[in-house]
Amino acid sequence: MKNILLSTFFLSFFSVSFAQYQVGNKQVFIKDNSRQRTINTFVYYPAEADSADAPIINDGTKFPVISFGHGFVMSSLAYQWLAQALVPYGYIIGFPATEEGIPNHAEFGKDEIAVARALKDYGDFSTSFLYQKVNGYTAVGGHSMGGGASFLGMQNVSDITTFFNFAAAETLGLYGTVATQAAKNCTQPALVFSGSKDCVAPAVGNSKTMYQNLKSDYKFFANIKDGSHCQFADGNKTPCEAGETLACLGTTYISRINQQSRIILLLKPWLDFWLKRDCAAITTFYNNSTANLTNIDTLQFKVIDCSALSITSAIKQSKLVNVSLFPNPSNGLFNLETNGNYTNTVLSLFDITGKLMDTRSYKNQHAIQLNYSHLAKGMYQLQLNTENGNYFSKIIIE
Repeated sequence: MKNILLSTFFLSFFSVSFAQYQVGNKQVFIKDNSRQRTINTFVYYPAEADSADAPIINDGTKFPVISFGHGFVMSSLAYQWLAQALVPYGYIIGFPATEEGIPNHAEFGKDEIAVARALKDYGDFSTSFLYQKVNGYTAVGGHSMGGGASFLGMQNVSDITTFFNFAAAETLGLYGTVATQAAKNCTQPALVFSGSKDCVAPAVGNSKTMYQNLKSDYKFFANIKDGSHCQFADGNKTPCEAGETLACLGTTYISRINQQSRIILLLKPWLDFWLKRDCAAITTFYNNSTANLTNIDTLQFKVIDCSALSITSAIKQSKLVNVSLFPNPSNGLFNLETNGNYTNTVLSLFDITGKLMDTRSYKNQHAIQLNYSHLAKGMYQLQLNTENGNYFSKIIIE
């Protein structure tokens, strides 16, 4: 019943993005041979039924992967709300269940990265339940200790598309570089959340300091007004609330469901942009941020626009979709040739603010001629969606 209520609640926030899928779940054991380590992981995915081991949906869609790490002495299963908020919109989420006792922060950060990579690779194995269901783009996230650990794991990593954190807590120097310093070695796009009334891991010295130290060009800090530390997780599933009550005696917060809804208002379009290659989603992200200035204080280093999708450090092209686009730059006339005749191809063109300038569909067409000579001179983002993956490119009209 609780999952049904949460799903109903989150639906109200996305009037233009309707949930499509039920939520299946499965327990898997991921082997990281480089560390001789097995990672017990609970995976949630778009399914044909709301149940354990339900078949993954088979509608031709490929989904991005998220690996999310739990907080200190918290269960990996304490984030059902996050699965219910994202999986129905086409995400696969893995929750590593390691380090649930007294944790090794560095090992847990490596677990988070290993789960993201493994689930992505499952898409290439015919024996996997995710075979041909993964689009190749990945994110890592975490709460509290898991958030701090993700900074340790993301150091010098370029094959994870983006990462995000809820009330990330500083890690112990016992395990090497602490998270606030590890941030200086993290270059991928990052979305960092905190709660303004968090007195378990206050933003200063924890998540905000990590944000400030990030080497990422594309980084965004969202401080939820009157938000707490423990309400980033499900209620009454961990000892988090007991610790918070003692540490923050007498403090009052917004409701848990309000806090989580404010997270999703920013997190979902952020993930849609980076992981689904949805250029227009960054406009939704900024619109939601602007509309909630009284509820969420924000900081950013650099304004994000569609050109960010073309940076080589952020993501890789689909290995299955090869496209030639020429001449580029041009006066507006372009030739686009694909390596196959795809059954369904959707071409979209966006300006650098994320505004949709053109969209059209093709069937079984190898060569496409585009005439954009009527558009203003400048840079645009071309996006091609096929059943085998996506392609993106900057085009320049001069």
